Amino acid sequence: MTSWNVCTEVLLDEHGKSMKITIPASMTFSSILRDLIWSLIQNDTQFSSKWKHRIQLMADELINNAIEHGSAPWNIVKITLTISNNSDFEIIIEDSWTGKKQINANELMDFVKASREAMTVNPLSNKSIRWRWLAMIVLNWSDDFKYENNSTWWLTARMCKKFTQDCWEKDLKKLNENASIKNQIKVEALVF
Repeated sequence: MTSWNVCTEVLLDEHGKSMKITIPASMTFSSILRDLIWSLIQNDTQFSSKWKHRIQLMADELINNAIEHGSAPWNIVKITLTISNNSDFEIIIEDSWTGKKQINANELMDFVKASREAMTVNPLSNKSIRWRWLAMIVLNWSDDFKYENNSTWWLTARMCKKFTQDCWEKDLKKLNENASIKNQIKVEALVF
């Protein structure tokens, strides 16, 4: 039986906070990562509730794609979460490029953009679930998204959501309620 450790490294500097996580490609870790990302966004950014959920959904989609499609089971997936001091959020996911279909970054972006274009013209054009979330959620909600070919044969997904005025919590009552809830949240690290 193989024993796995989830490697986590948290880096703090004058620009913000960055967390590097290395996991085996298994959906077993998906819900743990979803909770971790939510906790980071909830506690360390000023995004509105709507945008916190959207960012979590985008990150979840990119991580699940790396696990399901970009890496053979139990190969390594690398995740870097960065929250800048002005609350911009960036996630970088590197899959091992050992999945069933080894598609390069340019081909993958072309597929995603073509799917988004087709679904924008006719929302019912995509009869399968493939490409739908990536094309319509990640491309539409992020400020910057791209796939890159990594020099070590890894495929890298890079997504950034900037903290702009349209992402602020406009309801001050809700903002104050979230602040009191924030003080009640406790996060514990799990080691496997």
